[in-house]
Amino acid sequence: MAELTLPGWADELRTRYLAGEASLFLVHGNVRDLVPWTVGDTTEWVDLRTFLERFLSRTREVVATYDVSQGMTFPSRKHQRRFETVIDAARALRGEPKLDFLPRTPSQAIPVVEQLITNPTVPCGVVIDFFEMIATRGDVSFMSTDDRANLVSLQRWSSDPSFLMTDNLVILVSEHLADIDRRVISSPQLSTVLVPFPDMATRSAFLADEDTAVDKQMDDAGLAKVTAGLSLLQIRSLLRGARQTGETITFRTVSRRKKAIIEQECSGLIEFVDPDHNFTHVGGMARVKADLMRVADAVKLGHKNRVPMGMIFVGPMGTGKTFVAEAFAAECGLTCLKFKNFRERWVGSTEGNLEKILDLVDALGYVLLILDEADRSLSSGDNDGGTSSRVIARLKEFMSDTSHRGRVVILMMTNRPDKLDTDLKRPGRFDLKIPFFFPEEASERKLILEALIRKNKLIMDEGVDLSHTVDATEGYSGAELEAVLLAAASKATENAKDVISQADLDGAADDVIPSRDTRMLEYMEMLAVFEASARRMLPERYKDLGTDEVHERLDTLRMQLGRRAL
Repeated sequence: MAELTLPGWADELRTRYLAGEASLFLVHGNVRDLVPWTVGDTTEWVDLRTFLERFLSRTREVVATYDVSQGMTFPSRKHQRRFETVIDAARALRGEPKLDFLPRTPSQAIPVVEQLITNPTVPCGVVIDFFEMIATRGDVSFMSTDDRANLVSLQRWSSDPSFLMTDNLVILVSEHLADIDRRVISSPQLSTVLVPFPDMATRSAFLADEDTAVDKQMDDAGLAKVTAGLSLLQIRSLLRGARQTGETITFRTVSRRKKAIIEQECSGLIEFVDPDHNFTHVGGMARVKADLMRVADAVKLGHKNRVPMGMIFVGPMGTGKTFVAEAFAAECGLTCLKFKNFRERWVGSTEGNLEKILDLVDALGYVLLILDEADRSLSSGDNDGGTSSRVIARLKEFMSDTSHRGRVVILMMTNRPDKLDTDLKRPGRFDLKIPFFFPEEASERKLILEALIRKNKLIMDEGVDLSHTVDATEGYSGAELEAVLLAAASKATENAKDVISQADLDGAADDVIPSRDTRMLEYMEMLAVFEASARRMLPERYKDLGTDEVHERLDTLRMQLGRRAL
């Protein structure tokens, strides 16, 4: 028999099985993709079910596959006949009639599978696909009697001596662990095996075997590099689409197609951000830009040890955190993804959504993952059934993986860092906490106004002087300065003009009212001072404050704000 070369995850499964570690495996991750079946010098790209059936058929007399849609199926008629012989013999010993139909529902299939895997005389292998449809995560009180019975059977398999003493093997298949009942997942005799997204070597091997006779701007090695994060099926679809339309595959078309595929796959959980501005469009903020440029340079030069595992932008609303984050994405060159609403009301859905996002980020590599308003998305809730704590625990685990350093940077933004888990914010997970404040000096407000004019592509009358606007907007946030400029543009439009005059600008500066919630803004500002990673990041008026003084100010403001500070 020709030598079989297994992909890494399958070799891990075989090794753990032969070592006696487990007979019950849960294969998860990129399980709906193609897998290389390599015998000798020949490689065939097949789906996971076909791969597992072939893999098990090499050493098993009976191989069966079950899912709730197709019921029980077999690689060949030979396996089916052997299966029927084994089951009928087992039923005869129990005084039961022969099996006169192949089971379709879980309540029919699970007892039959149990009879098969506890038979010590015939080596067998069973694959249960779409396992999340059988052991769905949920509250037991809402389960039917059949669902509860199935769950008990599945739990019993992991500790049943009559199964563990055989040479039989059960492989459960599901995309996400978070979709499966935690009672099954927590079984000590269940081993989980992750099927990763295809790496560079796998994509290169696939492209070498695939028909890539299409017009493209890069060679196969270049195409393998830019398709990071895509499954092999998606890459095949990309190539077939190009062949059918005659379109030339360029870096831009691959990027655009990859963006559309991944956003569709993630069902609105993430958004690709393609920044149209960089630090030249950010007025003022010299301290912030200097710190971030050091990080951007380290990323571009490949100095992984100088790249933080994560960063937090803290400060009052309207201070430009989101705008600066997107500008940083443009400067560092990382693929920029932004969390959208990954929380859902159903049990396990939020954790499953997060798992899908993190799997994608891990596959893409060199990603800046932005989470805006992190205090709302991650703050622990008393009435969410522990979802927030599980989400935070998973993020902690992901951020503690040092293999991500220099490849994945998580950037959170919040004006209420006090609502975030303290352990989440520690160095090693978030190495850089950058405070944002309202512009301190008149010169900084002028720079911000000039940058906002460029950003919004406003046309100013020749000779317009910003002096009055700068003087009239002391204490304004960046967002409020932008509101002044947009109000001036609106005044010009009312007068049927495209050009903003001095009168329009001065009138808007005198008319726009800034936020008057000064106490809450001061509280957010002091939280930013408290969280800052270094004194150099602070304005002069805060640099000499000691920790006790900061605590004292925060305590005073909490008392004044009352419930609003909770």
